[in-house]
Amino acid sequence: MSPDELKLAELLCARLCHDLAGPVGAVATGAELLGEEGEMAGGMAAEALALLDSSAFAASARLRFLRLALGGAGGRMASSALKDLVVNFLAAQGTGAEALALDWQDGGQEPWEAEPVKLLLNLVLLAKDCLPRGGRLDIRARQDGMTTVTALGPGAAPAESVAALAAEGVGDLTPRGVQGAYAAQVANRGGWSITVRSVADSVAFRFG
Repeated sequence: MSPDELKLAELLCARLCHDLAGPVGAVATGAELLGEEGEMAGGMAAEALALLDSSAFAASARLRFLRLALGGAGGRMASSALKDLVVNFLAAQGTGAEALALDWQDGGQEPWEAEPVKLLLNLVLLAKDCLPRGGRLDIRARQDGMTTVTALGPGAAPAESVAALAAEGVGDLTPRGVQGAYAAQVANRGGWSITVRSVADSVAFRFG
């Protein structure tokens, strides 16, 4: 493994740990509250159980998504299964101002091949980074293979990770920026290029 490859792996691991820290920490908090059950009213015990349940869902959804986006596992996926994967991942990001909705239209593409799946999931991560105050992801895929992921929401703008799509090395990357460098490598391996278009409150990524 070259120094650049090692650095890339380290940064991806840092990002993975960051994405999982929230829900895993909430699970620990819920467990601690349950451990003090004898000292609290029944309503608080129910609240602790609800926290554990929602946090376990969030951690599980993120792990399933990131295993395919960043790991070596993967293969063909049915359109419905891929959509559910993205829906659950976005639901795991939070509620209120952090909530992310999904508008999915893939034109009946069936099944999705392994490499487009991987690149799409990486673009979902990039698009999510562009929505600091929540919003919506629009995913459009045509039968000719052209796929667009658009981040729409208040203040939507290219994030640090988007700039890293053009990184020529990993020396100056950060855990926040590494996603773009990795997505670019995934695209190159599949023979694609990623184009980015940003207008007010919208950032669109396209490959195909």
